[in-house]
Amino acid sequence: MIGLRAGITIAIAAILCAALGLIGWGAQRAAEHTIVPAILVKAESVGRSAAALVERADAAGIPLDHLVGVAAYFDELRAANAEFAELRLSLAGAGEAARSGSAEGLGAATVVRVPVTRAGAPVGEIAITIDPSVVGRQVAAVLLDVAFIGVVALLVALELVALVVGTRGIEAVAAVEQRLRALARGRLSLHQSGAGTGAEPLLEPVDTQVARLGARHARARAEAGQRGDAALAGHLDALAERTGLGEVVATESRLAGAIRPALFLFMLAEELTRPFLPRLAQALAPAGGGLSPDTAASLPIVAFMAVVAAFQIPFAGLSERLGRRSGFAAGALLAAAGYALSAVSHDYVLFLGARIVAGVGYALVFVSAQGHVVDHSHGAGRSAALAVFVRAIMVACLCGPPIGGVIADRLGPSAALGASAALALVALGVVLMVVPRGVPRAVHATLSVGDLLRATRAPRLMALLVGCAFPAKLLFAALCLLLVPLELQRQGYSAAAIGRFQMIYPLVMVLAVPVFAALADRLKARAAFVVAGGLVSGLGALAVPLYPSVGLIVFALAMLGLGQALSIASQSALVADTAAHSGFSAAGVLGLFRLVERSGNAAGPAGAGILLAAAGFSVTTALMGAVVVAGAVVFALSGRRAAAPSGSRRATRAATSEGSPV
Repeated sequence: MIGLRAGITIAIAAILCAALGLIGWGAQRAAEHTIVPAILVKAESVGRSAAALVERADAAGIPLDHLVGVAAYFDELRAANAEFAELRLSLAGAGEAARSGSAEGLGAATVVRVPVTRAGAPVGEIAITIDPSVVGRQVAAVLLDVAFIGVVALLVALELVALVVGTRGIEAVAAVEQRLRALARGRLSLHQSGAGTGAEPLLEPVDTQVARLGARHARARAEAGQRGDAALAGHLDALAERTGLGEVVATESRLAGAIRPALFLFMLAEELTRPFLPRLAQALAPAGGGLSPDTAASLPIVAFMAVVAAFQIPFAGLSERLGRRSGFAAGALLAAAGYALSAVSHDYVLFLGARIVAGVGYALVFVSAQGHVVDHSHGAGRSAALAVFVRAIMVACLCGPPIGGVIADRLGPSAALGASAALALVALGVVLMVVPRGVPRAVHATLSVGDLLRATRAPRLMALLVGCAFPAKLLFAALCLLLVPLELQRQGYSAAAIGRFQMIYPLVMVLAVPVFAALADRLKARAAFVVAGGLVSGLGALAVPLYPSVGLIVFALAMLGLGQALSIASQSALVADTAAHSGFSAAGVLGLFRLVERSGNAAGPAGAGILLAAAGFSVTTALMGAVVVAGAVVFALSGRRAAAPSGSRRATRAATSEGSPV
């Protein structure tokens, strides 16, 4: 059965797709009517310039049939203008004098003819043949950008629908759907959700009947107990277990999800920078400054990731002291300042400092948003709320790179960074608008060095962290944030195209994580899924040197997404199990896990930047993949199996909150 929310989402998607289809059709017509005339005007301008040179030579007394260097000049023009298939100089009565290229096999190609004159009389002509396939490719490139922007616009619209409809409206629909789904499965539990949303007229008849059935069951069970009728009592208990009679499903605070639109917009701001950031860093690096281009490209990424890793734990207490809303707003403001400073920086050191400022803001926003979700959710509702938190981040990973790439290609990197600053400010405004002001609270005990040291005393845990968590983030950050953008740039791909390639990893993650999380839980094989994920992602990177090509880059990105989807939920759940079933501090274990992951994010671009200059793209990618494979093998061989899984799907889903790319 399609739920109410799914039905509403499908209806919204259908309306938006129809609108985007109309926009795409209009864009195609506009491109055809704009690009072709522009190319013709360009050809006429080039032809007039070439004809003027010939006329000047003729005026100087040089015989036109003895001109030299014309073909070489035409070659230069064709090299600078891919749409020119052939340039030809023809003289009246003497035929062809010079030519570059060939128009054979082009069919009905457009030819622009510019006369060469002497005293107003034509003595020859410059003929430029337009390659229709190049024109078609340019139109197709524009349409491809429009198509990707359309898909991204659809995702953004669906992500922000809660902001438009309001959290009360979303909660009302969810409450109705929750009851309908439960009844369809034969569950007669009493639900508390939906209060205060305006959906009470729809909910009250169902809740009244379910409460009445629950009360009758409770009376019958009590009477059976008083009479000592064990058979009837057992039958009633089995009925309650099968149908949920007497159970009360706790409500989920709508405040937990209120921060999602602001979080999505903020994460989108950072994701805009992914396609062009390495290239921009290389351009800003001073020549002869002692840094190789690859190292210069990696340093801003390393600095950002290192700051996020270093401030993740201290900022947890700061956001609690400030209040989650104020912490988010302060972080967004800092990040916006960092993006704005990056946009106007023409000095490499200043640009590096701006990225550090943005990293500080990012860390504060992340811990504040996550803390807000935890503060306003509990039990199974917390697991669902954290899953929504992660989906908002992953959808931002899908949407940001193609948008940022298009902006950087069309308007320049400074404009794209300006857009990031604007989005961060919009996120600040949204959080102030939709999230109520919280009361700053006394800070709970923060994570201490002793907590971290105690957590390191479990060999199996350390094998998981050092062998799986660290290498997974190492490979992700190295491949997706540095190696792939630089390699595709070297092969001549635009920032928009690089952004499209960067959609592969988050797309696989969004589709596959829920499937593998549920499967690992059902099979009680979390450790096996962690090992399999490391092997899959590592072997994908190891395959690149076999035949270095764009196809294998796509394969490596897809395998990275698949491997991370296999392992990330199970990996996080194993860490949570260690905290729950061992004698270690939960804060110490989970804090150490976060620190190790973020350290991998920082170490990946740093190591890749150094290796890239010495070994090249393919070997560097393979070495990173080998680290992941070796780590997975070490974990597989690291002694006895981890403690038996809790059997609850909740732990797996809640743990995926650590599955964010950064």
